[in-house]
Amino acid sequence: MRLLPGLWILPFVLAVWSAAQSSSKSENPVIQAAKNVRVSTLDGSLPNVALEFFLKSESDGSPIHWQEQDCGKQNGNGALKTEQDSTTCVAGEVSFKDLRSVTVLLAIGPSDARGRRTAALLSVTITDQSGMIRPVHHLSDLPMELHRSAPRPRDISDRATPGAL
Repeated sequence: MRLLPGLWILPFVLAVWSAAQSSSKSENPVIQAAKNVRVSTLDGSLPNVALEFFLKSESDGSPIHWQEQDCGKQNGNGALKTEQDSTTCVAGEVSFKDLRSVTVLLAIGPSDARGRRTAALLSVTITDQSGMIRPVHHLSDLPMELHRSAPRPRDISDRATPGAL
């Protein structure tokens, strides 16, 4: 009889697990490719880990919002691109509790014969609490930039005043 009360939770757990499995299988392949890009291919000074893992570790587990974006429909000479040579952009955005956010924008190329895709880092930006956007020039600089404390107004005024303590 002690097992009976706990049995009602088993179908619930199985339903949640099944939904999680089906959502990961049906996820957009371009977004999945972006999540799995090795950061070492984007910045040689970084370890051989997936971009999603890197962002989660640097954001203390904050959720990452992934979104497919259009990189543009024209190639360099103004002609329209065909479906086979088009590149898709994917943005991964992490929002922090202190109202800052980080956006990593990648260009994901089409699949080759083996199903592999090329990836290029287009930009990394940090948006601060006031909405000011600043670029991060190298992906390897992101950890330092995230944990850098912004100067307080008092600190700035003290530095600007000659002879201030």
